[in-house]
Amino acid sequence: MPDNVTGGFEHLLLLTGTFGILLALLWLIKGKDRRRGGRTTSATLTTTTTPQATPAASNWWSALSKTRVKFTTFTHATEISALREQLEEACLISDLGVSNTQEVLDQIPWADLVSLPENEKIRKAKTSLVSLMTPWLKMPEQQWPQIRNGEPCVIWFVGVNGVGKTTSIAKFAQELISKGHSVMLAAGDTFRAAAGEQLETWADRLGITCIKGQAGADSSAVLFDAIQSAKSKNIQFLLCDSAGRLHNQGQLMEALSKNKRVMDKALPNAPHEILLVLDAHTGQNMISQAEHFLNAVNVTGLFLTKLDGTARGGAVVAVARKTGLPIRRLGLGESAQDLTPFEPAPFVNALVGIES
Repeated sequence: MPDNVTGGFEHLLLLTGTFGILLALLWLIKGKDRRRGGRTTSATLTTTTTPQATPAASNWWSALSKTRVKFTTFTHATEISALREQLEEACLISDLGVSNTQEVLDQIPWADLVSLPENEKIRKAKTSLVSLMTPWLKMPEQQWPQIRNGEPCVIWFVGVNGVGKTTSIAKFAQELISKGHSVMLAAGDTFRAAAGEQLETWADRLGITCIKGQAGADSSAVLFDAIQSAKSKNIQFLLCDSAGRLHNQGQLMEALSKNKRVMDKALPNAPHEILLVLDAHTGQNMISQAEHFLNAVNVTGLFLTKLDGTARGGAVVAVARKTGLPIRRLGLGESAQDLTPFEPAPFVNALVGIES
């Protein structure tokens, strides 16, 4: 075969091969797209929808994802008895509590749902849950905390060890600083090793002052000195830590009562806010903790931490209803921005899976 013919034939094979490879690649890409778009869903009826509303609503939705699972997946819910049983299970697993669960289920107008299609039946039942539980939650004031004229607003954080008091104080201090307020910290936990150093480290990061004493020192004296310092420096907000554990429960409550009396001597009516910090992961245990602290000091509000990832979001409703106290902030994550003001309606909507 002549060289020119051989060369032309080889050139043709090369072009054909390259074109074939391109066609194969295009076929593979199209095949992946078809498979990705054609995935099937489970036969179990799921009513979860992701809200397209505000970032705040999105935060609630994300933080309550584990709690919401039982409220958004139903099987054989055409029968009212089956739907009620599954809603009861969802409420109990979320740690809403037995009495609260029975009360709210008894008030749902089940007779009105009998003739509705399954999807609508589920939606109406959950909407009733929202309308019944939302009034159990106290709506916090929009402008909180308030700046006081000519004196610092003293906010005292109480709670057992491990609930996140120190971190909550640091996050809240950052929130106040970002709004242009002057802030000082007081290391009122002189019992736990390194508690004062931990709060002082946060203060250094935030560029603010932390008043602390020696380990084992009288915590009341530390708080007294901190109030005097905040007054002299015209600080707007003084955030005070407290001990969360002493040798026994009685000693702790006695020490807190003394702390409160001393702060009132340093500044009449101080502390102006007493915030009980609770770990949302502990569920119904939050109620027993709240009762102990309510008996010892006049708690004025709740700070709930570690809500992200918990399957016990119903306990938030339970403790708020039991105490009658406003939830001042909820911790939805690790960053300072995840400490968010509480809003009853978006919270309950996200809890049961109703899009706001």
